[in-house]
Amino acid sequence: MRDNVREVIQDLPIGIKGFVVEDGAEDFYTIVLNARYSREANIETYKHELKHIEGGDFRSGESADDVERRAHGIL
Repeated sequence: MRDNVREVIQDLPIGIKGFVVEDGAEDFYTIVLNARYSREANIETYKHELKHIEGGDFRSGESADDVERRAHGIL
């Protein structure tokens, strides 16, 4: 676990597995996971969101849609 990342679990719409929010002023991130999904699914979502953080996706200048397409090998 990274010192600048925290995770929270909340009820989200079923189509949203999770997302990450950046606090750029603090270089701190919050990964929000969906309480409606299994522990295993949330672990996979956590790993996916962590890749966005580690890959510098917040500073890439790409749209969120393009970032996700690239992350899933669609671009």
